[in-house]
Amino acid sequence: MVRVVKNPEERREELIDIAIKLFMENGYENTSVKSIYTEVNGSFGMFYHHFKSKEEIFEAAMNKYTDLFVEKIGAILQNTEIPFEQRYQLVFSHWLGLINGRDKVRGTQHDEEVFRLLSGKMLSGAVDPVILYIEEGITKGLMKTDDSRQSAIILVYGIFGLLQEERKRVASSENAPHIFKQVSKLISLLLGADENKCDLLKG
Repeated sequence: MVRVVKNPEERREELIDIAIKLFMENGYENTSVKSIYTEVNGSFGMFYHHFKSKEEIFEAAMNKYTDLFVEKIGAILQNTEIPFEQRYQLVFSHWLGLINGRDKVRGTQHDEEVFRLLSGKMLSGAVDPVILYIEEGITKGLMKTDDSRQSAIILVYGIFGLLQEERKRVASSENAPHIFKQVSKLISLLLGADENKCDLLKG
């Protein structure tokens, strides 16, 4: 069998991608270093050439997961092929998926520390895409605000807090329609957006 030789950076990214998958599917405690390098047909030595420990690859994996999450928000909000009023519904669903995924890797002191840092990174990274979305809404006459940046910050941090608190209170993903209504009201109050345009609320 011919051995496939990959450059070090490609190998490292491959390990991180597999680590994201396994950590999100199995949780931190149930994912071993061996399960990660075995998935990429690697070896013990290959893994430890790139990472010192499971904790280190966990942090790298969650960093990349956060970056991909923020990129997806921007891609959704700037996709003009999707009706303007539906884009924030898709972002909400994407955000709820992150929180559900977060629950799967909860449970260790290490993951709590990592996610505390990454939550800040994720929230601050989401602000600029939301600013652009708000400014598009203003141009279309669908939103009103004197300061799109302040409004974006309030929405990003407010929606995240609302999702966290509502899910703690109900502890069920089935609460999503109720939370979405609350988010729609928040957007409507802050930006003069028409919450009745959302398909989810009409259903």
